[in-house]
Amino acid sequence: MHIGQRLSFGGDLCTVRYIGEVQGTKGQWLGIEWDDPTRGKHNGEAGGVRYFECLSKEPTCASFIRPSRPADEPRTFLEALRYKYAFEHGNIRFVLGPKTEEKSIQISGKEVKEVGFEKIRKQLAELHELRIVLLDGLCISRHVDEATRRAWRKYDGKTGCTTPTDIREVCPKITELDLSRNLFEDWAEIVFICEQLPELKSLRIDGNRFKDVKVHPDERQYFRHVFRRIRNLHLENTLLTWEEMINVCSLFNSVQFLVLSNNAFTTLDPTISLSNLPSTIISMDLGSNDLTSLSDISTLQALPQLQTLILKSNPLTTTTRTSTEIHPSFSPTLTTLDLSHAQIQTWTLIDTLPPTFPGLASLRISHNPLFASLTGPDHRILSTDDGYMLTIARLPNLKSLNYSTITAKDRLNAESYYLSLIVLELSLAPEAQAETILKKHRRWKELCDEYGEPEIKRSGNRINPNSLAARLLTLNFHLDPSASAKAKLDKNQPNSTTFTAELPKSLSIYAVLGIVGKHFGLPAMRINLIYETAEWDIVNKGAGGSVDGPWDSSDESGNESEGVQIDWGERRVRREVLIVPGTRGIGSYIDGSEATIRISL
Repeated sequence: MHIGQRLSFGGDLCTVRYIGEVQGTKGQWLGIEWDDPTRGKHNGEAGGVRYFECLSKEPTCASFIRPSRPADEPRTFLEALRYKYAFEHGNIRFVLGPKTEEKSIQISGKEVKEVGFEKIRKQLAELHELRIVLLDGLCISRHVDEATRRAWRKYDGKTGCTTPTDIREVCPKITELDLSRNLFEDWAEIVFICEQLPELKSLRIDGNRFKDVKVHPDERQYFRHVFRRIRNLHLENTLLTWEEMINVCSLFNSVQFLVLSNNAFTTLDPTISLSNLPSTIISMDLGSNDLTSLSDISTLQALPQLQTLILKSNPLTTTTRTSTEIHPSFSPTLTTLDLSHAQIQTWTLIDTLPPTFPGLASLRISHNPLFASLTGPDHRILSTDDGYMLTIARLPNLKSLNYSTITAKDRLNAESYYLSLIVLELSLAPEAQAETILKKHRRWKELCDEYGEPEIKRSGNRINPNSLAARLLTLNFHLDPSASAKAKLDKNQPNSTTFTAELPKSLSIYAVLGIVGKHFGLPAMRINLIYETAEWDIVNKGAGGSVDGPWDSSDESGNESEGVQIDWGERRVRREVLIVPGTRGIGSYIDGSEATIRISL
């Protein structure tokens, strides 16, 4: 038994961190850190005494157990392969000889040649054809002797290196290999397996806890030779430090897709050079770490070919930790960014994405607190979809959001909506605050150039957003011909087909239908309420299809009597929304404090 030894008890993996006595008890104990941090009872400290340190930060990652407790039996690679893929005949062992000789099958030391074992031979042949092999959590361990390491150190890039062939003779065609959550202690054990797999392209080593990943200088050249064909490398939940991770990844000189998630990184130390990392990396996954700022990963600016960066499930809130810190600016090659399941609570970080990621075209940002607590300038609650529209409007070069392609129609609606909210915010604030407000909206001038600068109408008697009046909507109802023909109208009233009512925003759609039905003498559940919004849809100028050829809003401009209404001609029509009957509040459909609603049957 030794410090750093990997053990398994009932399938639960752990690492020996301490061997010795514990105060208040008799005999020897093993202090172990569990790979599952919820499995233990403490974190290396017991009775006020610190016995050992753990890699995990969790308070229940460690335990004391007796050395006499039986551990799960470790397996070799081939034993694990047989257990996983030839379990029906688990007592078979491989007998290897010269390549010119036929391999025999032996059971209990006796060679078997009966006809009934053709099925077994077929299974062994199938092992030979395996290309994707998953051996995660099978207690694999393989000691590497000093003679093997001396052979590795003699490799000069020209002469071959004598290596074992036991794995190569059984499964030489493996291209994807998963060795996650096993009992490896030394990086040499991984090399010992991979050096016999000449077709290997993808390697997963997630959840292993290496005692030492330092590489002898004379072994580095051979290790790089062994890993030269690997394109996909997964090192999730290894709890290696950033410096150790760089040392390991530098051995993979052709890697393109690198997964380093769930390693408790709080920052990527910028003083550690990335010059040894392969320039071939195009995708990096740093999800589920402890990064709080985009500046924590500023060192990745040095990766010239990086195209995809995954930062999901990090507690990200800001671009920089301090106001004096320089904003990072990544290579324009980086086009895809994942910030989902983070802790983004304001628009500040989103507004800094264009200069931070100048090539950004695809963004995932769902499941952030920002979108669960949005309100408009008039304190109206905004939906998650409203938040996504505003995200599109704030990022002018974005082509995809949350895996959905952004069409020209999506962008028009998003930017028109964003512009209307800025106008509303300006109209509700004193003119002296206009400059401060516009500093929060970096695209104001750009949007005005595109759609025309709106007229800001400020009222001297603005409604207090906390007052009862702010909770009311002014709804202007009017009947379309189908409803007018069925309604019970007062012919002596010239405006009997219209009706204006002030209603609470929280009033359910069902209640609104009842009020409208009673007023016009119509059956409430047959009424359709159609909200005539201030947004526009693109239609074909001729026949109602998509726009033929490019269009430019500057070609079609004009002013209507109220606010900034742009005459789009026949290419754009006002969007209408059918208000679905239900218990949802009417205010959840309406932008602003007043709306026009058409009634049809």
